[in-house]
Amino acid sequence: MSPAPKRRRFILFAWGASALAAVVLVLGVNGTLSAWTSAIIQNTNNTVSTANAVILKETGGANTCYSNTNANNTSTCAAINKYGGTATPLTPGGTATTVDVTFTNVGTGAASSFVLQPQSCSQTPATSPGPPAINNLCTNGDLTVAVSCKDGATYGAGAAWTDLVYAAGAPGAMPATLTHTATLAVNASWTCRFTLALSSTANPSSSAITVSQALFWVLNA
Repeated sequence: MSPAPKRRRFILFAWGASALAAVVLVLGVNGTLSAWTSAIIQNTNNTVSTANAVILKETGGANTCYSNTNANNTSTCAAINKYGGTATPLTPGGTATTVDVTFTNVGTGAASSFVLQPQSCSQTPATSPGPPAINNLCTNGDLTVAVSCKDGATYGAGAAWTDLVYAAGAPGAMPATLTHTATLAVNASWTCRFTLALSSTANPSSSAITVSQALFWVLNA
């Protein structure tokens, strides 16, 4: 075999090897340049959390109200009437009206106190010396309200609280605040009973009167 074919094969081999080396060199240079022109840090653990809050739930009969209907955690609940309403008016010495309401801490944090803040008492028609006279049922003692609370979702057996309690007395004479101090854990429930009665010695001047009193409930962390 003549030297010419061998020389051609050598030249073709050398040319192929050079081309392959050039490709490898280009890839290597491009990879290096990419690392020089782009720097990356990946932050994969970015978290934040919100603090616990107390949320008060009130249940009376078929009605339920929650405190967190707005950002202030304060709501108005007119559906639960602790004084029994006007459908069955009280008679002197008659059967007292009893209303139970259950409260639950449905928030994410435990509470340290539960407070009842009775507001001012009013009546319709207004008090008048007459004639005919119209008594002040908010203060004269013919109408009494009693408040008693205890742990649990029903007002059943067990000791009642001794701090948030109001023995039978005029609604207008209730203290400005009645406070129960205790740990009220998440999902803990307690029930308060209201008993309204009209004295057997009530004067006819206490008849046909509607008494109203707002009650504020506060659950504190």
